[in-house]
Amino acid sequence: MGGKARTEKMSVTLPKELAGEIRTIASHGEISSFFTDALEHYIAYRKQTIALEKGFGAWKDKSHPALATPEDSTAYVRAIRESDRERQQRLEGVSAK
Repeated sequence: MGGKARTEKMSVTLPKELAGEIRTIASHGEISSFFTDALEHYIAYRKQTIALEKGFGAWKDKSHPALATPEDSTAYVRAIRESDRERQQRLEGVSAK
């Protein structure tokens, strides 16, 4: 989002201590980009948090009894990886001919 994007000037009020910390990190000419970077990261974090909260509870153990334990999940992932390795070996054999 940074760079030469369209901009809008905003006025914010911060606690003096926080403003002082920002000034020790960002020079006078970098404060806008500092806020832009920080807010882009925070907005991405908030969007992810909201998505996780909305999805919470979507997984039902009764719908996936074969993945009830960490060991079950590990075995499932290993089986998929092995299947992928076998498929890749078959494809490499076909392309070599």
